[in-house]
Amino acid sequence: MIDGQQKEKNIKDLEYNNLLNNQNIMLVLIGTAIISVFLIDKLPDSLNIAKPDLLFFLVVMIIVVLLYYSKKLEEKLYEIKNL
Repeated sequence: MIDGQQKEKNIKDLEYNNLLNNQNIMLVLIGTAIISVFLIDKLPDSLNIAKPDLLFFLVVMIIVVLLYYSKKLEEKLYEIKNL
């Protein structure tokens, strides 16, 4: 039989894996957006989208996502180790 502490550890492990999956999904989506920015030259000139501004925004978003999820993952790992 699995005791209460083992169940709690399993739940925390699942939460950690979920956070890690969410981080990876966000990074893939933002990476896809960056690739799309490089393909922006294929769009009509009438749209007037500033490529450097968009790239800067997406790079900042990557940094924010990494910092946010790193902190969450670190907290969750700390909880798991303290069980």
